[in-house]
Amino acid sequence: MFSIAKIATFALLALGTFTSAVPVEERAAESDLKARQTDATSSIVSTLTGLLGTITPIVSQLTSLDSSTATTDDLTPIITDLVTAITSAVTDVQGLPAGTSTTTGTLQPLADILNTVLGALSPFTGSTALLGAFAPLSAVLTTLVTLVLSLITELLPIVLVALLPLITGILPVILSLGFTNLLGALAL
Repeated sequence: MFSIAKIATFALLALGTFTSAVPVEERAAESDLKARQTDATSSIVSTLTGLLGTITPIVSQLTSLDSSTATTDDLTPIITDLVTAITSAVTDVQGLPAGTSTTTGTLQPLADILNTVLGALSPFTGSTALLGAFAPLSAVLTTLVTLVLSLITELLPIVLVALLPLITGILPVILSLGFTNLLGALAL
């Protein structure tokens, strides 16, 4: 006759085999996911860092203009170069699946790009005649921000809380230039 103790011991030994096997698979899957996230984060960070290096000389052309005498003709080639560079970076990271990056290294280069570009546009916020020249830049920056934020694994409110302190200096510029799409992407 089977006693309760023997049945419990048998059940414990039988189920113990299954439970000890599960964490190994989960750890392997978790390790693989972390490796892919690290690769994706590295790819995004290197793309954003490369973009910052590309746009810095272009932005210096903007800062060399006198905002009181600049015309749309002066701005258009510079804005076109910025849009081309940012579009190239968007294309580079567009193939990555959503949720493949972490905020650790991704937000700072994004904030640096926004601060560099929009900081250079700050002197032009008083000229309503020039605002139309910035529309293509608004669209491509919105696409970049939306894409990068979609690649981050953390919840969007957490990401935005981490990003906003990095870009608070340029929020008045975003408002003055009427970059409403960018404000929407930043959930402001």
